[in-house]
Amino acid sequence: MVSRLLPSCLIGILFIAACGNGLNSKEKVQAAIMDRLQNRSGLDLKSVDVTTTNVSFDKNVAYATVSFRPKGGALNSGMSMKYTLEARDGKWVVTKVGDSAGHSMSNPPQSGGSLPPGHAPIDHGASPANPHLPAPTQ
Repeated sequence: MVSRLLPSCLIGILFIAACGNGLNSKEKVQAAIMDRLQNRSGLDLKSVDVTTTNVSFDKNVAYATVSFRPKGGALNSGMSMKYTLEARDGKWVVTKVGDSAGHSMSNPPQSGGSLPPGHAPIDHGASPANPHLPAPTQ
């Protein structure tokens, strides 16, 4: 009886282990990122090559680095973004997006941050009517 029970238990344990790790794949992370890009970015995905270059997993969180470049463009002509995803209900969901330096897209660097050479300083209090003039005080 014990000799029959042991192989059945081993098969059950292997099945459970295989199902639990099925979510931790580069392909499933990339599919979640592509879904977000198609539905929330406004990016024309037909004109851009999107490549997931690195994925790592930590429990129910995945970290991915994604490369974007124009179709047919040189390898160094694009940019990279970092994505944080969380496993929810059996699928990956993007929870945070940042540039390659780690700046969150919802919190861009302030005027003290690094801007490209020659870029004018950013005045966060500029008037919407004329972004080059300070906003009127009230």
